[in-house]
Amino acid sequence: MRAEPAASPDDDTIIRKTGQDWACFWNSRQLDSISGLYAEDAVYLPQHHGAVHGRDAIRKFLDAPLHHGYTDLKFDITYIKQTGDLAYEVGTYTMKVPRHNGGSKPDQGKYLTVWRKRAGTDWQIVADSWSSDLPAEH
Repeated sequence: MRAEPAASPDDDTIIRKTGQDWACFWNSRQLDSISGLYAEDAVYLPQHHGAVHGRDAIRKFLDAPLHHGYTDLKFDITYIKQTGDLAYEVGTYTMKVPRHNGGSKPDQGKYLTVWRKRAGTDWQIVADSWSSDLPAEH
């Protein structure tokens, strides 16, 4: 089995910064900035929900959790691999999620993001999936 190559140093830096921008936009409630990181044909695969297709649908989907007390999002990138104009990023996240009775609790989980390079040095998210490591609440 052949190992996938690591992202080039320049591309690695751009993808890492763009991912950190995503978290900063989330924490500062900048929905348009978040959705602008996705390609028009992107797919978002959240836990406990069907696939969300397209930038506009992703924007609509993210609007609710963005304004319901999910805070302090941080990403920790495990690795980024690149093949041509595609790259994938694997990592973990932490954040605070709202409790039904008020306040918040910590959450942690993992994610996989697929990036596609556009003209120049711009990278956009084409597929994004995440899930919590904590048991689902019923």
